[in-house]
Amino acid sequence: MSPDRTTPVPSGRTADDVTTYVGARVITGDGHTVLENAILTVRDGRIAHIAPAREAGESETGAPEGAGTVVPVHGKTIMPALVNPHGHLGYMRGTVSDPRHYSRDNVVDHLRRSLYFGVSTFQSLGTDLRDIEIGLRDDQRAGRLDDPDLATLLTAGAGIVAAPTADAGSGAPFFAVDAVHPATGPEDARAHVAALAARHVDAVKFWIDDRGGTAAKLSPRTAAAIVDEAHRHGLKAAAHIYTADDARTALDAGADILAHMPRDPEPDDELIRRLLDRDVAVFTSMSVQGPATTDWLDEPILHEVLPEKTIAAFRARLDEREHEPLFDTSRTYARLQRTVATLHAAGVRLVFSPDTGVFAQLPGMAEHRELQALVEAGIPALQAIEFATRRSAHLLGLDDRGLLEPGRRADLVILDADPRDDIRNTRRISSLVIAGRTVDRDRLRDRITEATA
Repeated sequence: MSPDRTTPVPSGRTADDVTTYVGARVITGDGHTVLENAILTVRDGRIAHIAPAREAGESETGAPEGAGTVVPVHGKTIMPALVNPHGHLGYMRGTVSDPRHYSRDNVVDHLRRSLYFGVSTFQSLGTDLRDIEIGLRDDQRAGRLDDPDLATLLTAGAGIVAAPTADAGSGAPFFAVDAVHPATGPEDARAHVAALAARHVDAVKFWIDDRGGTAAKLSPRTAAAIVDEAHRHGLKAAAHIYTADDARTALDAGADILAHMPRDPEPDDELIRRLLDRDVAVFTSMSVQGPATTDWLDEPILHEVLPEKTIAAFRARLDEREHEPLFDTSRTYARLQRTVATLHAAGVRLVFSPDTGVFAQLPGMAEHRELQALVEAGIPALQAIEFATRRSAHLLGLDDRGLLEPGRRADLVILDADPRDDIRNTRRISSLVIAGRTVDRDRLRDRITEATA
């Protein structure tokens, strides 16, 4: 495990900067707490104080003594920046995922887009081609990449699938066949995990999925070897699964994370008990499998970063259902909606998972679509936000963010409207603060549109 997952505080402010935000409603990210008419003070990039105004000892100006620069945000809502533990960077260009698009520049572009949409942190899960993401992450952590317009990057490096056979192809994601490692057996898989650990990956990803009978499936022995070797090096192991039986194979192997909910059939009481007994994290991954809707293409924030002709072409593809569906969308999605409600009611540790960067999961927008999918499946808005902030940050070992409380990093998304009224209000971003620094979103948008051109 890398000894330090934090990144240097972005340049653009001094160590003694103090800023106080006055008058906003604050959603803390713990799943239930909302502070009305709050005062939130940031010092040295971290939250120094947060409380309703009546408890803050404010002066006649509405700010406490020593408030520094006072920023009035009356009528707005502040929530933690989003943390995405499951996506695939670098393959999507415009709205099309293709291995020909993969490059360091495109990974950087996706990190910029993520930040623009209020995502502070992004873990790319298993599709790192030629260690480009590992190199970029290392540059970011060491301060060699002093770019304030990027989300923090974590990466699992190159994940593991079963080697193809004469009768079955690769089970790798269609867009990243050349990126993943085709394991020929347990010892080969162990060697690959050890090599990943030497490069200080942030997690280990493996796929247990025969892609509807067309691909070789990782054996239980190989899956167990992967997890055992990952744990020897202090790394969490995340298993992509499709069926409930695949989930059981992953649990037998000791996996820490199911990178999808079981999709066929729905989980039974025995499987739920096993998830609870080991407190396994289960990624929600709903919106990536949802119906081919197009209403979200009308969101103003999307039009700020994508050309109109690109959006129009994408709308036509979705209207014609040419978005490369992997399964019967309507029936599978109905099962997923029931499953997420069942798992949540049982107390299973559900964690936000947009699966960004594939199909219709546009970097930045996918995260907000996943929040909407969770709420539409019956998860209360405050708890859906907690899945995407505190829970996801904790899973990544980043307990300096994801929750608005004293001592945490000041990663703030300031919204024009309350997401409790409509979860789509998370897309109405007024301003963004990362590690205490106000992001210049106009400049960031210009950099994104220049890269698009």
